[in-house]
Amino acid sequence: EEQEVSGLYDPRLQLRFLDVTQGRLVAKPPRPARSTAEDSSTPRDMLGLRPPLLALVGLLSLGCVLSQECTKFKVSSCRECIESGPGCTWCQKLNFTGPGDPDSIRCDTRPQLLMRGCAADDIMDPTSLAETQEDHNGGQKQLSPQKVTLYLRPGQAAAFNVTFRRAKGYPIDLYYLMDLSYSMLDDLRNVKKLGGDLLRALNEITESGRIGFGSFVDKTVLPFVNTHPDKLRNPCPNKEKECQPPFAFRHVLKLTNNSNQFQTEVGKQLISGNLDAPEGGLDAMMQVAACPEEIGWRNVTRLLVFATDDGFHFAGDGKLGAILTPNDGRCHLEDNLYKRSNEFDYPSVGQLAHKLAENNIQPIFAVTSRMVKTYEKLTEIIPKSAVGELSEDSSNVVHLIKNAYNVSLPHHSAGTHGVASNLPTAGQLLLQVSRRVVWEESPCPVGQLQPPDLPSGLQDTLARHFHGELWVLSR
Repeated sequence: EEQEVSGLYDPRLQLRFLDVTQGRLVAKPPRPARSTAEDSSTPRDMLGLRPPLLALVGLLSLGCVLSQECTKFKVSSCRECIESGPGCTWCQKLNFTGPGDPDSIRCDTRPQLLMRGCAADDIMDPTSLAETQEDHNGGQKQLSPQKVTLYLRPGQAAAFNVTFRRAKGYPIDLYYLMDLSYSMLDDLRNVKKLGGDLLRALNEITESGRIGFGSFVDKTVLPFVNTHPDKLRNPCPNKEKECQPPFAFRHVLKLTNNSNQFQTEVGKQLISGNLDAPEGGLDAMMQVAACPEEIGWRNVTRLLVFATDDGFHFAGDGKLGAILTPNDGRCHLEDNLYKRSNEFDYPSVGQLAHKLAENNIQPIFAVTSRMVKTYEKLTEIIPKSAVGELSEDSSNVVHLIKNAYNVSLPHHSAGTHGVASNLPTAGQLLLQVSRRVVWEESPCPVGQLQPPDLPSGLQDTLARHFHGELWVLSR
């Protein structure tokens, strides 16, 4: 029998209302027209509400009720019932069904089962669950918890908290990648003196810091560099100035804790030159990320300092030099040189971002003032990257690196649900970022759900165990 929903009726509309008693939709036929006297005394006129507004309220209320429905199809067991949707529950009471009744009537919403005589203790309504487990194998753990086991009900999420804490003294590898085009002449003079300062700055943060060095110019084809033989030997505008031939990327020094070695090797470097303003920096960054053994990366926090005073070429620019093969994202270092740069196009920004994330490398762009906005746009695409303004002669690079390391992690990882707190000076660096993670069963295969967004450069991992089956235990 149809149940009338008072106050939500519009004689001009055919609305469908939910019969709460029977759990089904019924169509309300149009009512006969009322007299003028009746109309003048209706609650609708007293409230001053128009019929379309009342109809809208009815539809909104209906949507809330429908969200609690149990839409079931072929159901013959508790498991099939629970899998039908988050609103479905199962009555396990003996003799709940009558002679000839199908088992499917045991599956319905909780209010419906209660109304039909199923006790609350007999209603099976499991919820998604996240069980966390700490790893007590020793060593510094920056990520807590280490293990999470998820029991997921279809259509219902499970939530748990993940906390990242930057451990004091946690090892750091810092690779300094420098633009050696002619406009960086003053900067090179200062960087040659920075070995001790850089390592001392790292030692304020960690007891195990290492530094390395690499440099880049651009691809050695027109229109990027002048290919005249004399210019290939000495590309600098001042012929009296000793310059080295242009190159795409040179790996100068493997990561080391020897500041004297850094200063010696960097001291041997000469400035170079190219033609156009953008440089081949993305080519160099790709090789630094793709060649972990050659660079010497450890499984620790990895920082890549990228110093330049100009922009960058990216995918597609290689066509200007008749280079059509897309960048393959692989390591091509031979004798510490990227010798195949003229065979492969520049990487795309997205391709580089993926490679950096894959190898847990956090880039810090140290750029001059006129380039800050350009690289800030780049950091919007490359996660966990940071930008710092480099003085014209790179004299402030140590201060810049310390600041970028301090602020980049909370700025890029806290997000909407994260909280960054207690950020002290670099000498007492203890950074904590908390994030609430919500996982829900989806059509994705087991094990392919995306992990939470956590700081780059982090080598600790979160073990996730997904249980695709739902186990309902009897009381």
